[in-house]
Amino acid sequence: MSNPVKISVDERSAFGEGFNKAASEFKAQNPGKSALVLGSTGEVGREVVKHLMASDAFEKVTVFARRPIEYTGPNPEKLVQKPIDFEDVEKLEQDFAGHSHAFSCLGTTRAKSGKDGFYKVDHDYTMNAAKACKKANVEHYSICSSSGADKDSMFFYMKVKGEVDSQVQDLGFPRVSIFRPAALLCQREEGRLVEKLMHYAAPVMNFVMPNKLSIPTSTVGWAMVNNAFRKVDTPVKELVSNAQMIEDFKKAQPSK
Repeated sequence: MSNPVKISVDERSAFGEGFNKAASEFKAQNPGKSALVLGSTGEVGREVVKHLMASDAFEKVTVFARRPIEYTGPNPEKLVQKPIDFEDVEKLEQDFAGHSHAFSCLGTTRAKSGKDGFYKVDHDYTMNAAKACKKANVEHYSICSSSGADKDSMFFYMKVKGEVDSQVQDLGFPRVSIFRPAALLCQREEGRLVEKLMHYAAPVMNFVMPNKLSIPTSTVGWAMVNNAFRKVDTPVKELVSNAQMIEDFKKAQPSK
C-alpha cells in the first residue's frame, strides 16, 4: 500500500473574497454539479482538490488516483476516492459518467519515467482520460498544460504538451480550458534541482519579467477551479496564460 497523500484546508478565506463569492453563485445557479480530478496526488492536482473541497460548489468531488488521500478540511463527506487504470478505457467511461466537470493534472518527467514513459503518461493516458470524459458527457474539461506548449516545437516536452492541447480541443467538449503555467513553485515530495533553483530565483526573474517565468502551484489550482465558476456561452475553447492566472488571483484578494 502506497503512503497516503495528505491534503488539508486550514482557512477558506485565504482563497480570496472573489473566489468565495464566485463559488457561492455557481452553486446557487448550478445545483447538483460534480467534479472529477485526474492527477490528484501531484502538486497541482492537490491544489485543485483543496480548492474544490473548500469551495463547496460541487455536490461531490471524485479523485482518481493510485495513491490514497488523507483529507482534512471542510466538506469531507463530498470527497470520493477511486482507483484508476488509464489503459482500461471502458472502465474510465463508466467511472467518469455523471460528472459535469473534469480537471486533468496528469504528468510525469523524463527524468523519472524516461522518454517513452513520459509520452505514455503525458500523452496516451491524458488522451485516454479526455476521450472517456467526452463520452461520459463532461461539460467542462480543464487541463494543466505548460507555457510554451506547441505541437510544432523542436523540444520534445513542449511538442507533447502542444499535441495534447490541440487534440483535447478537437474532441468537441462544450467547454475546454487549457492552463499554461510557467515554472511551478512548490515544495515537492521529490526534490527537483532545477525547480529548487527556480524557487530561489523567482523574485528576481519576476521583477525583470513580471508574471512570465514562474507561478505557485497554489495559484494554478486556484485559477483552474475559479475559472470553472465563470458563466460563459458555450462552446468555448480557451487558453489561460501564466500572466492571466496570476492577475486573476491578485484581483480576487481582499482590498488592503
